[in-house]
Amino acid sequence: MFSERSRIRFFIYLSIVLGVIISGRLFFLQVVKGDFFAQIAGSQAESEYAAFKGRGTIYDRNGKPLAVNKKVASLYVFASNLKNRKDFINRLNKAGIKTSKTTQTRILKNEGFVWVERNVNIALARKVKELVPEIEYTLSENRFYPERHLAASIIGFTGVDNQGLWGLENRYDEVLKGEKINLVTLKDNKGHLILFEDNKAKIHAESALYVTIDTYLQGTAEYLLRKGVEEFNAERGIAVGIDIKTGDIIFAASSDNYDPNNYNRYSDKTWKNDVTSFLFEPGSIYKPVAFSYLLEKQALDLAKMVNCENGQFRIHGHTVKDVKPMGMATAKEVLIKSSNIGMIKLTDKIDRKDFYEYMRSAGFGQKTGINGVSEEDGLLRSYKQWSGLSRPSLSMGQEILVTPLQMARFYAAVANGGFLVTPSIVEKVEKNGRTVSPETQRTPVMSEATSETLRVLLADVVKEGTGQKAKSDFVEIAGKTGTGQKFDKASGAYSSREYVASFAGFYPAQNPGVAMVVVYDSPKLSIYGGSTAAVTFKRLAELTSLYLGLQRKDVDESI
Repeated sequence: MFSERSRIRFFIYLSIVLGVIISGRLFFLQVVKGDFFAQIAGSQAESEYAAFKGRGTIYDRNGKPLAVNKKVASLYVFASNLKNRKDFINRLNKAGIKTSKTTQTRILKNEGFVWVERNVNIALARKVKELVPEIEYTLSENRFYPERHLAASIIGFTGVDNQGLWGLENRYDEVLKGEKINLVTLKDNKGHLILFEDNKAKIHAESALYVTIDTYLQGTAEYLLRKGVEEFNAERGIAVGIDIKTGDIIFAASSDNYDPNNYNRYSDKTWKNDVTSFLFEPGSIYKPVAFSYLLEKQALDLAKMVNCENGQFRIHGHTVKDVKPMGMATAKEVLIKSSNIGMIKLTDKIDRKDFYEYMRSAGFGQKTGINGVSEEDGLLRSYKQWSGLSRPSLSMGQEILVTPLQMARFYAAVANGGFLVTPSIVEKVEKNGRTVSPETQRTPVMSEATSETLRVLLADVVKEGTGQKAKSDFVEIAGKTGTGQKFDKASGAYSSREYVASFAGFYPAQNPGVAMVVVYDSPKLSIYGGSTAAVTFKRLAELTSLYLGLQRKDVDESI
């Protein structure tokens, strides 16, 4: 018989021997035979499906979320695991999942892994699983836009795999897309297909995008535009406000919008950002461009007298008319009273190449360079292609196509001392602890003296000229009215009934902070910007000034 001490000694030795054997076997399986078993696993894998979790949040300038993630479920099935495919489809329909013809075909043709329904409510997925045990689901994330229509054309939307398809979601997809997850299908020991999440494929990424838009001001602008469209019986309204010094866009609104949570229910025309894509002949809001050229390049004397021909003037076989006829007028009155004839005569002797190059330097006929948003170039034909009517037409805002943002950018230059700033819609990008902010680009386009003269003149336009309906008791506004004829492609001529009404300006006039443009497409109540866009401009300027704490008329700066 073994003693107690001998038995203990025996079990210790046995444990050591077994440990060595097991460790050696594990080493053999994991290291020596590791590649062999990896190949077996690889041969069992049927396919891989990439997914992303933790997509970066999009915030407004104050940190209010505009695009977030929500937990959802995606239903799937392995068709090869089904015993009766037609019965499976019928039971799904009874459970509330209406499968498409494409999905039904894939199930019936035994195509292995099949997505049945993507991004459904988790509670619904659980209910369907109870009623149809063969169905499986995986938890994932989908985009949710808590502000719905607000700034939708800027923010954009994602697809079923949470990938950016439109707007900032698309342009900054590489920043926002989050961590990658691989869903891999394998066969179990009975030959049935199963789905599992490959944790090794995760790529950790934390990101966020902050836009320059202010949610309150954006919502206010969209509301006022919708009211304006109804009030003036217009097809649509557009408004953009820009910080004159930084180029930050604080709102970029349109009356025609969509809900990105259900983007596929809307026409793709509503997806576009009108602030950067709507092209129109600016009419008289463009006159300050020509006037700034005269001040900057020709040293225009504001007291210079011009014969405005009592409202009618023939040039190159065409008759030009003024809404309010004038006889002799000073150059100052030409701008304040918005005389087409006066502008034509003031620009009569200018060099067309020089004039063209100045307009290009002022940002017309080319993209503004805004980050994250697609935009149109506009249209400014080379002076080599001009006809005899081109120079006079351009002086009063015809024969040129602009976007609302291009006009707002020019008025910001007038307000900030003569610098053309590159507009920005993205304030900063955060990823993995790093923050990147775009730099403000400032290019001189006119002298401080020219911009100061224009600031005074545009304030007078509102006080005593065509922009009097923009006059406010709360904040002093400077700006210009515009009425542009729409070109009828069908007839190949300007429409006699369709116009674009606009008002462009900045505020407060004496110490500007915001440049703004309001546009109404085809208003029926009145075709004139002074009767439509000027009204909305005033309302929006007052609310914006109050919200931002800009100087009011009744505030003494010395206090």
